[in-house]
Formats: sequence, C-alpha cells, structure tokens
Amino acid sequence: MRPYWLALCQSCGQALLLESAQEFDDRDPDDLPARPATVLWPQDGRPIAAEVPPVVRRELTAARAGVRSGSPASAVLHVRRLLEAVCADHGVTGRTLFHALRELRRGGLIEGWLLSWAEELRELGNEAAHLGPRPLGKSEAEDAVELAEAFVDYVYVISGKYHRFRVRRGPDKSSNIRNVVQETPAIRILRKSQVAFRVHPYPHDPARTKSRAAVADELGISPMRLLKAVILYLGEHAVVAIAPVEGVIDERALARAFGATRARVAGLADVVRIGETFAADVVSPLALPYLPSVLEESSAAASSVFVSSGRHGLELELDPADLVRLTRARTAPIVR
Repeated sequence: MRPYWLALCQSCGQALLLESAQEFDDRDPDDLPARPATVLWPQDGRPIAAEVPPVVRRELTAARAGVRSGSPASAVLHVRRLLEAVCADHGVTGRTLFHALRELRRGGLIEGWLLSWAEELRELGNEAAHLGPRPLGKSEAEDAVELAEAFVDYVYVISGKYHRFRVRRGPDKSSNIRNVVQETPAIRILRKSQVAFRVHPYPHDPARTKSRAAVADELGISPMRLLKAVILYLGEHAVVAIAPVEGVIDERALARAFGATRARVAGLADVVRIGETFAADVVSPLALPYLPSVLEESSAAASSVFVSSGRHGLELELDPADLVRLTRARTAPIVR
C-alpha cells in the first residue's frame, strides 16, 4: 500500500501531507529508509494551463516556490523574468523590458490595463534586484505572483478561448461581438450623452500604424475634417488642442487662448501615460473631459468632424457643436 505522512518542512516550518511514491509494508516510518514522496497539501497554486510554454511555466513555478519558501525577493525577480519570457515567446527580443511590453501592447497582444499591471510588476522586480530602504514583504510577493498568473492566463488561455468562442458563434454573430470589443471610453461617453454619431472602421495592421493623414485618405475625407488631439502644457497644467490633422499647432496662439504666456507640447511619456489611463491605443479628445480643451476655430464651422475612438481602426463622426459641448472646449484660432 502507499502510506500517507504528516511532515514538517525544515526550511519554512510549513506542515505537509505526503503520499509515498512507492508501495511497501505497513511499518513504522522511522524504520524505513528515505523514500520519494508527493506533496498532496498544500497545493502549489492552481494548475498551470497546458497552453503556457515551458519557459514561462518555469518562471511561474519558480516564483511560486519563492513565496512558499519565504523568499519574496526571489519570487518577484522570477515574476519579472516571467514577463521577459512572455515577450521573448512572442518574438520581442533585444529591447529593454519597458519597451518590449509596449511592443506587445502595440501588437494587440495585451490591452492597456494589462500593460499597467505588467509595468507595476516590472518596477517591483527592479526593486527586488537592488538594495532598497525596505525589504519586500510576503504579501507583495503573493500579490505579484497572483497578478503574474492572471497575466499568463490572459495571454495564453483566455485570448484563445475567446477566439474559439467567436468562431463557434459564426460569421453572423461575430460582427456584433466586434462592436462590443471596439467599445472605448469615447464611445461610451457618446452613447451615455445620447449624442448622434457614426462609427467608421478602417483596416488596421498593428505592424504598420497609419498616420492621421493616411487615415483621412483611407476614409476618403478631407484632412480638414479629421481632427487630432495634441496634449500641451501651460507650466505644470496639461491642456488639449483639437485641430485638423494637417494643421500645425501655434503654441503662442494656444497659450493666448488660455490666458497664458507660453505653452509646450507634451513629451511622449506623458502622452503614453494618459493613453494608458484609458487603455487607449491613441488619445481621443472625448476621453479627456477633465483636461481643459480648445478646438480650432475653423473646425467648429464644419458640417461634421472625425475624431479618434481611442483605438486604431475606428473613427467617430459627430457634429462639432457636440464635440465642443462634451469636451467643454473653447474655440480659438490655434493653427498656423
């Protein structure tokens, strides 16, 4: 028979329930030589899905072991290595982890909210790799491993299940699903406000992002009707300039529109951070109602204008008066 044993881990003091890997006589365990055994309890986390590649599986297993052995720093470092393994598994190599994660985002492999998760884990891993003012705690490591498990499930399991679900639903239903998937903060704002608008999809290849001018050409509209949202700073305060894609923002004119002396265009890091707040590929002026906005004066007279939905491949057409109302924008000549 295979006996069961209660044991105590000599490293961390954890109680263990063991099952012998071999059958033998019912004798006092003290009289028996050491035998291989399987740990039945506590379980080492939930099973890792078969879809997860070996390199990622190894890092997740090592991270769990770090938590179990009372080594938070080790657990968090392996979580960071797990992120690197995911990037490498998708062909994103030769770049820093910071840039590699954004490459996954641009490729549509993860959503903006998941990028935020990964960024937190990356920064926590950096803390674990260097001496700091305080040691990492067990709860931080446990949270990091749980988030890493969810990250892996999304990339390798849930995304595949959703794809198979769409296939089973058939072509008639998949278009409706796509509309749900394309829901963005900007679209939700328009719907809740009961504003009339039209959705204009266009082909998008994640490997080749189109310029806004190319999008106008794709949709067959004048570049004067397709608007861009440019974030600028008046001192320490951010504002949004909404203008035709071919127009160049006159920083002095924009500053005057707000009664300021000077303005500067925001850096890429600030724009990326604001976009990630709304899990957006591109910034939509409709999704920034908390930032003061100004609309180019000539655009306010157009019959309709097009703005980004917050996602590549989808533009929104609406009345400029509604755009002004929803963004609380003032109008002024801000393009030279």
